[in-house]
Amino acid sequence: MSAVTANQLIARREGCKRSYKAAAVHIYQGTLVFLTAAGYATDVTATGVNGFLGIAVEEVDNSAGSAGDMDVEVWTEGDFQLLGTATVVIADVGSQVYAADNFLTTLALGAATVPIGKVVEYVDTTHYVVAIKPVGVGTLPTALTTISIADAAGTPDYALQALTTTSPYGLATAAEAITLLYVIKDLQTRVLDLETRGR
Repeated sequence: MSAVTANQLIARREGCKRSYKAAAVHIYQGTLVFLTAAGYATDVTATGVNGFLGIAVEEVDNSAGSAGDMDVEVWTEGDFQLLGTATVVIADVGSQVYAADNFLTTLALGAATVPIGKVVEYVDTTHYVVAIKPVGVGTLPTALTTISIADAAGTPDYALQALTTTSPYGLATAAEAITLLYVIKDLQTRVLDLETRGR
């Protein structure tokens, strides 16, 4: 599915509203609204760089104007029924949700996605209710390149000796090198868990 080009009626629960200056774009009612680095509301994720403002209250067509000529009002908080890219299951409740475009959402972190909130309710196999949460502009978190078990195979030796000071420079034993792989893998797992819980 591609980005929508028409107003959308979506189920929602009451939340706060704010107005933002619109970029020179056409923003449709009920669609996801993003924030550019220049501070304007827009309708694209910009390959994951734009921030997330909320969901458009009404349609605003500033495509023939200049950035800032018109304001767009958005819901900045609340629970909204949104469309997912994959089969939705009840176990998705609590998962982080990302915008794939101005209407379609996904649970998968990607190079072009923007985090928008968390699943709070299962609706059916294509929809869930999302508690939206605005985020700022900037480079988005990317999936960690993790060390596999095969790379870290062996018996770790946590009593690391001083680095060797003659050629070849490095750790004293292979077991100590394996130890570092285990430590890095553990840190990666913990960081990913913290990122997931903190969003």
